[in-house]
Amino acid sequence: MNKQIFILTDENVKQYCLPLLLDKYPMWRSAIVITIAPGEQSKSLSTIETISKTLLENNASRESTLVSLGGGVVCDIGGFVASIFKRGIGHINIPTSLLAMVDASIGGKTGINFCGIKNQLGTFNFGTKTIYVFDFLSSLDKRQILNGAAEMIKIVLVRDSLLWQKMKTNPPYNNNGLGFDTSIIKKCIELKLAVVKADPYEKNERKILNFGHTLGHCFEAIALKNGKDLLHGEAIASGMYYAVLLSEKKLAFPSEKAKEILSYLSLLYDIIDIDNYKESLYNYIVCDKKNTEGQIMFVLLEDIGKTKINCPVTFKEINALKSL
Repeated sequence: MNKQIFILTDENVKQYCLPLLLDKYPMWRSAIVITIAPGEQSKSLSTIETISKTLLENNASRESTLVSLGGGVVCDIGGFVASIFKRGIGHINIPTSLLAMVDASIGGKTGINFCGIKNQLGTFNFGTKTIYVFDFLSSLDKRQILNGAAEMIKIVLVRDSLLWQKMKTNPPYNNNGLGFDTSIIKKCIELKLAVVKADPYEKNERKILNFGHTLGHCFEAIALKNGKDLLHGEAIASGMYYAVLLSEKKLAFPSEKAKEILSYLSLLYDIIDIDNYKESLYNYIVCDKKNTEGQIMFVLLEDIGKTKINCPVTFKEINALKSL
């Protein structure tokens, strides 16, 4: 059997992180490296076809392993390919970005975009092993740190009110780079893992991880279609912002806590003006995977650390939203 190792990465990560990885794991120096273009545009069927063709041409077998070295896009794509090639080969995630460490590399979800809609094709791949190399985080710039911080803010808001007290006084970025210490990062990873373990196939509790994502994914898809530069975490930060406003209106989420969260998000991110997206919003939001029987479903907050899933929200209520 061919137990060949394949390393999937993108052009940027290959330059900065692959040498460090091969220093730490010299047994992988003989691996075949598959390089894709960086960015959300690579989450496509054509990329899946290209990677699968490379595996086939190099006689990959079910005993082979695909190592995904990169950010969230690479982790999503690699997990997807590994789950479908010959009905499943070995897969290892080695996330290099903060976003991938706290989100994409956890929980077995894979996905690619289809017809301009975020993550419409995907699988669950629970055979994935994840290796964390925190040294990679030292290479991140402020924007990439904030990109990952958005998912950390999300998991804390939906699961841990005490950690929120620590996080809100500990900015994710400072003059030396990453402001969050590794203990906060590890705790966020543990929080998400606990949710996934309790509900691996997102039948109930795991839906809380979609807080901020209903509108966030729409912002991301519209920006991608229009060629605008918008990162996942930036879109989700705005999605959380409007989800907090809806939580205050629909679930009596405490107004003082709402102001606290909105101020924190506004300090870190340029909140998207939803008015600029409303003409296109409906066509995307009706395709959201959480929708049930034609109703748009949100995850909202009753309190920090206490969520309510399957909250019906009308498009009229979405149209009434305004950034403060």
